[in-house]
Amino acid sequence: MTVGIYRNTLNQEMKRFGKFGKRLVENLSEKGVTTELIFNPLVNKCLVELKKHDTIVIISHGSADSIYHKFDRDKLNHQVLISEDNLEILNEKKVIAISCGTARELGELACNSGGCKTYLGFYNKIHFNKKNGNDPSIKYHMFISECYKDSFKEVLQMAIENNWTFNKLKLVMERELKKTVVERASNVRENYPRYYFAHEFEQSIIAVSDVANNIHLFGDKNEKVS
Repeated sequence: MTVGIYRNTLNQEMKRFGKFGKRLVENLSEKGVTTELIFNPLVNKCLVELKKHDTIVIISHGSADSIYHKFDRDKLNHQVLISEDNLEILNEKKVIAISCGTARELGELACNSGGCKTYLGFYNKIHFNKKNGNDPSIKYHMFISECYKDSFKEVLQMAIENNWTFNKLKLVMERELKKTVVERASNVRENYPRYYFAHEFEQSIIAVSDVANNIHLFGDKNEKVS
């Protein structure tokens, strides 16, 4: 049984965000657990590598019906990694999609029509939005980004290292996302109250909790992360 971790390389902001995938592979290697980091600008080479693994962790842009190798914000030149057109890639696979919105359509379709064993994904965007609609400050963005990245890395490492079921992964990921943002925001509020209120860190709790509450799991929830 093997785990492949795909990290997007063609979108700069996602490349930065997905750097925790590299740290995840390194940390597991130090503990004697072998995984493969799939990090290539050529989509076809990535697809070949994905086929080799039983469990696939994907860190990339997503939408309701697609996971992107390159996401074009003008929606003219997307490079699709996985969609309805190549669902056979996921046949007999177990998928953890750290991607926006793929639990709306793609996850269920992959399990019902593509032969995917189990699929964990997010119904909503993995978003940074503040409830008041204002653009977040750089400090706010950095804070919430670190909450996401550290939570994902720690939970995925434990799941892979300890051969968790997908159901346990889902439950722990929900809990850890909420716990991390609340603890860190509370610490900032206690020690740096002016900084906390100036950058509206309380909004990060709303954003991360919404993401945590909308993790969906399709297929066999008792499949193992291995």
